[in-house]
Amino acid sequence: MACEGLRTISIAYRDLPPNPEPEWDNEAEIVTELTCITVVGIEDPVRPEVPEAIRKCQRAGITVRMVTGDNINTARAIAAKCGIIHPGDDFICLEGKEFNRRIRNEKGEVSLGQVETLKFYL
Repeated sequence: MACEGLRTISIAYRDLPPNPEPEWDNEAEIVTELTCITVVGIEDPVRPEVPEAIRKCQRAGITVRMVTGDNINTARAIAAKCGIIHPGDDFICLEGKEFNRRIRNEKGEVSLGQVETLKFYL
């Protein structure tokens, strides 16, 4: 589903005893031993004006990049739907950890030179 640009949500449950009442702030304990009912894919469609706006930017010589917190496969599919990337193009997709590793120097500081030269999709 992620490769098709869908965000996935799992629906699960667990019977909890009424007494003693569960410690709701202890999320690690609450979300153990769940029974999965289903996994659903939700599409957040690309707004109709986005692909044309991206084409206009590209025709004007602007290189469009996308940064998102989505799953890498979802991000790649959405970037393709928007026209940011195309099959056969030379591009890379990076997850946040890898992007941060590439832009920081040995002291952990952001290196502006690295940011400017790095071509990325996240």
